[in-house]
Amino acid sequence: MNYKSKYYQVFGLTESATKAEVKRAYRKLAMKYHPDRNPDPKAHKLFLDLTEAYQIILDEKPRPSQTISNPKRAEKSQDERIKEAQERLRKQAERIKSEQQIFMHKLTTGLKFKFFKKMAIVSAFLAILLIIEPILPSRFSGDKVVAYSKIYNGLVKYDVRMLKTASNQTFFLEDPNPNMLFDNPEIVIESSIWMRNPIRVWYRGIYSYTSYGVDFSIINLFPLVPLLLLMPIYTWKFAKRRYGFIVMLNFSVYALSIFVFYILIAQNRWLHILTFGFI
Repeated sequence: MNYKSKYYQVFGLTESATKAEVKRAYRKLAMKYHPDRNPDPKAHKLFLDLTEAYQIILDEKPRPSQTISNPKRAEKSQDERIKEAQERLRKQAERIKSEQQIFMHKLTTGLKFKFFKKMAIVSAFLAILLIIEPILPSRFSGDKVVAYSKIYNGLVKYDVRMLKTASNQTFFLEDPNPNMLFDNPEIVIESSIWMRNPIRVWYRGIYSYTSYGVDFSIINLFPLVPLLLLMPIYTWKFAKRRYGFIVMLNFSVYALSIFVFYILIAQNRWLHILTFGFI
């Protein structure tokens, strides 16, 4: 029987375990029973056994003798073993920290991060527009209904209809009376002044105007959309460079960038933004 068998048992491993498996088991158990982390006297003894078993298995220390001729020398050896184990853990922590710093440096200096920064600026600009537009004056433009659909379940309203206008615009409105639209298809569209996000559609009846709220609009999701669009700039400027930062960065690059692109393309918002709403 191999004299190292009992040392493998300290880690709960068999003699067939590789050195990599021994190292992983040692790191896990050493962190658990380290005297600085675990004040239990038994933990102190286990920590010494772990260190000795680790060194013997990895041939860093010769097989211990079965007798101890000098107790003071043995006690001194235990102190040395503690210091060696502490030094080993310190070097491991430094190596892990160094590897993390190298990884974060590569992550924040490549093309991916450059794209992320540009996207964060555009996303923050859109968020600011969505926040300030509700307090700005609205834009009103005339149009004519040319078709309408059956009733659907809306995002905000329960029943909505999709209307198509002569200018090739489509709106989902809280269920308007189709007979009114058939009698007089003339409508007035109320939209935001810069991005031209539709807000309400006004229908002129016999005696007065009736307004219908627009469903499935980016305005209906306020303040969720602006907060979501501000996430990249927050990640860039304020989030600590840890695992949460990596998750938010990847989410912004691979998911949120598609959402930002959709916002700009839908309803020609990119053109309205560039022309300050004049086109």
